[in-house]
Amino acid sequence: MSNNKNITPSQQDVQKAFELLYEELNKAYWAASTIEDKDYLHGIIEIVSDILDQLDIADIKSRTQDFNTLSQKVKDLNSRLDKLQQDIDTIIHAVNVATSVTNAIAQAIAVAAKFFPG
Repeated sequence: MSNNKNITPSQQDVQKAFELLYEELNKAYWAASTIEDKDYLHGIIEIVSDILDQLDIADIKSRTQDFNTLSQKVKDLNSRLDKLQQDIDTIIHAVNVATSVTNAIAQAIAVAAKFFPG
């Protein structure tokens, strides 16, 4: 993907960002020290996994209803990711894991915002 902020990312770009987010969230899950934090992360991981399943289907944008449903799911996830970004330092005490998760969240939100506008 180009660094030009006006270019809409491809479905593949969105998928890559969510795959990275999925991987980093799984690392965070194993680094979390309490069962409550693991449950919190697991809930978000399940949503990301479901979004990845939908993105695996070719050309989501050509199927309007499916695209709209997925777009709403991503918007709902983004609010949970925003909260996780705020909470990550209290959940994950390994700085490198927390930083990786925060970076993956930021990238996924930015790419998704361009792919799922509105």
